[in-house]
Amino acid sequence: MIESKEANILVIGDVMVDRYTYGAVERISPEAPVPVLLQENDELFLGGAGLVAHTLKNLGANVDFISVVGADKTAGTISDLLKQSKISDTLLISDSERKTTIKHRFVATSPYFQMLLRADKETHSNISAGTEAKAINTIKKMVPSSDIIIISDYNKGLMTGNVIGAVIETAKQHGKKVIVDTKKSIYDYKGVYLVAPNTRELCLAFGLKNTNDDGLVLQSATKLSKALGAIAVIKRGSKGATIANDSSLVTYPSVAKKVLNVSGAGDIFVSIMAWALASGHTVDDAVKLANKGCGIAISKRHPSIELSEII
Repeated sequence: MIESKEANILVIGDVMVDRYTYGAVERISPEAPVPVLLQENDELFLGGAGLVAHTLKNLGANVDFISVVGADKTAGTISDLLKQSKISDTLLISDSERKTTIKHRFVATSPYFQMLLRADKETHSNISAGTEAKAINTIKKMVPSSDIIIISDYNKGLMTGNVIGAVIETAKQHGKKVIVDTKKSIYDYKGVYLVAPNTRELCLAFGLKNTNDDGLVLQSATKLSKALGAIAVIKRGSKGATIANDSSLVTYPSVAKKVLNVSGAGDIFVSIMAWALASGHTVDDAVKLANKGCGIAISKRHPSIELSEII
């Protein structure tokens, strides 16, 4: 039986809107060798750090969410989606010089399910000094009351060196664990409790060609754990997940039975793992639960998970 408590989890990171436009493909365009999508409907979802927060809420956690948005229509969509998920938008920081990130996916549902194109709108540059100061003040205020902190860093500019330092320093002061999922240099996060790169991010950390080879992944995971002084959980897709720390190395295979859409799978994996750790489970059990939940989530048209599905 899965035991859990109502965990208080702080999510910090890059929020975005995942927009899906669905339709059927019945012909190829006469103008260029591309499929013509006959649009049928659109759906909007929280993406990036927003998906992490949404998933945690589905699992029954109390969620506080810190992120930066622009002063645009998409920012309003973020607020609406957070409210629909029963997550407060009061910790969102607005910056009129930035664009709120949106990933627009065009997906054919007939004759078979396939993503045709993704169009992104975003700002890559670091947040301004003023926005950075607001983020740091908010972080210092919220960390003490959290059971665990998740950083979901999509390298969109929020997680500057000063912001990262504020999270790590404040967490250490209050004895809080920090879990990191980052798209940029993982070495910026030395001293956190746990890092969760995928194989591509792991290989980048060592200047290696992307591989899921057991030998190279296991060797690199051990090196990474020692270099950061952190537990390393490597997300390996169809091969499951590998846990590395100073004294042990273990791999748990994937339990996915059907794969329909892997978009956001890493966010869901980290969310379940963090929720399990905040609820008192061991790292091994947390990874097992994350594997199980992720296997369920990616079998859906839009990956998601509910607590009842894991139980």
